[in-house]
Amino acid sequence: MNSACPLFCCVLALTFFVRTGQGQTTAQSPTIPSKSKIEGLLLSNDPKSIAWGAHYAVLAGDQSLLPDLLSVAAKWQLTSESSGEDDSSARLTAAQLDERDSTAAILDDLIVMDASVPVTTLRSLAKDFPNFVAILLSRLPLEESQPLSLELYRSDIKNGYSLQYVSAALLAQAPPSGFVADLLSSIHVRARIFVTKPGVEVKQHLRGGSLGCVDVPHDQWPSFGIYTLSQYRIADALIVPLGGHPVYAVRSETIHYRNDACEMTGVPLVLGPEQKLGFLAQMLGIEPDRFGWKIEIQQNIEFNSDQQFFDAVHSFVALQQQQYKRTAAALFAKNLMTTSEQEKSLPQLDMYIEDQRGSDYTPIEKPSFLPSNVMWSLQSWNE
Repeated sequence: MNSACPLFCCVLALTFFVRTGQGQTTAQSPTIPSKSKIEGLLLSNDPKSIAWGAHYAVLAGDQSLLPDLLSVAAKWQLTSESSGEDDSSARLTAAQLDERDSTAAILDDLIVMDASVPVTTLRSLAKDFPNFVAILLSRLPLEESQPLSLELYRSDIKNGYSLQYVSAALLAQAPPSGFVADLLSSIHVRARIFVTKPGVEVKQHLRGGSLGCVDVPHDQWPSFGIYTLSQYRIADALIVPLGGHPVYAVRSETIHYRNDACEMTGVPLVLGPEQKLGFLAQMLGIEPDRFGWKIEIQQNIEFNSDQQFFDAVHSFVALQQQQYKRTAAALFAKNLMTTSEQEKSLPQLDMYIEDQRGSDYTPIEKPSFLPSNVMWSLQSWNE
């Protein structure tokens, strides 16, 4: 039983009696039907009835209903296969969207009731319910979850950032062969190199965007819980234990599962370069700042001549490579990488050259001395 469940379940018990979702009030449930009635709802072929069955099952808190809940969750594979490779809601029919909503309600129950869900079921659910699966996956023994965690870490699931992070965190506790080398070599270091005329200050160019979200009505459906995962401690959140990197799951109620950015609140949980570096530090038993290299680098180079500029670039790249090789050697010394992996697995250095010298200068050409793990991108700013 999860140690956070008593507090978490008390909060849920209070919130279940005020059912709201995306600005729309749904029907209240003053009484709980009999167990046989709940079972009938869960085992029906009607998604709305199943959702109401899930609603009553979690209110009843009857652990004997778990087999029925697990049975419904296991059926999702058929719907997932029929929706094709693209899991966009635009590709799903109204009936499939309803089935997805009822399955989300079932998964919410399984989380609240602290259930153990088989790996085969989680595998079929992962593409469409990444945050639910992330929480449920963390509850399995490492030896049981590791093969699926490795699959999900390497997968590219739409809106599955949290699931990929949780999978990596689980793998970092008992690293399988090849994982550490893959983790190190998948880190992208972003280096912004500003090239200016002597004595001229760098100009910063900022870009931004916005996301529009529209509420989706769903009449006469009960609300159910969806989950946002975060690295940051949040009061009353469900704790997802992941060794030295716990995650906090915040539950909110809805009447329609979207599985998109509109359901994310706060800072999203992602497996970015900093997080990968943190897992490597965990496996080495050190703090991330001990590596000596950074994920984000900004370098200013005043251009006096081609030779002077390329010498500066060469020195910069050589220093970064030396630091990456030192990290790979430390991982090898801990038996976390093989000799071959140590030689081949280095972070990717993405160099963005922002040429601010003006149009009267000859464009800078890509140097021939760059190693294979270095990307070169040139952008000129002439304003």
